[in-house]
Amino acid sequence: MSGETKEQVRARFKMLRREISDPAQSAEQLAAAAAPLLGSLGTGALVSCYLSAGSEPDTSALLHTLRSAGHTVVVPVCEPGHQLSWCPWTPETPLVPGLFPGLPEPEGPRWDLEKVLGLNLLLIPALAVAADGTRMGKGGGYYDRFLTRFRAAGGTAPVVAVVHDHEFLDPGSLPADALDVPVDGVLRPAGYTGLAPR
Repeated sequence: MSGETKEQVRARFKMLRREISDPAQSAEQLAAAAAPLLGSLGTGALVSCYLSAGSEPDTSALLHTLRSAGHTVVVPVCEPGHQLSWCPWTPETPLVPGLFPGLPEPEGPRWDLEKVLGLNLLLIPALAVAADGTRMGKGGGYYDRFLTRFRAAGGTAPVVAVVHDHEFLDPGSLPADALDVPVDGVLRPAGYTGLAPR
């Protein structure tokens, strides 16, 4: 980290993301790496995952794996005020323009916090994750706001950040402040790792 501010670290990882030529190349690896994690869910779980875009790790195969296993999948939708709602997803769900240009979102009902308190697993995006549970997001604060409310309301599901292999870092590698919600695990094409959050 070497004295970098959070914004400097974030900018560095965003730049590295832009250099990734084909994030879809590891989509099947990512889905396969999730097998130990998904095997612990049992059947008929409620799982959140996200629709990857740009140079994010490709979640397309992972989403299909979740549905094929019989789980109910919800994906996050960005709302005004840096808030998230959730929309049920299947491979047949149409996509429509979202709050941000170039980021389509599913068509369908929006679920609020109360409706997703029973989540069994949250798979969330990150620019980088350290082995102490510190997650570097894109800076909007959407997930930290939601996770703070989720935990306060009694949500207990493990939170797993999804990253590229080189974005999983040693403990203490990322700056954190009191508003950052640590994650419980990290999923990358090379495998799944459970973490002991700071």
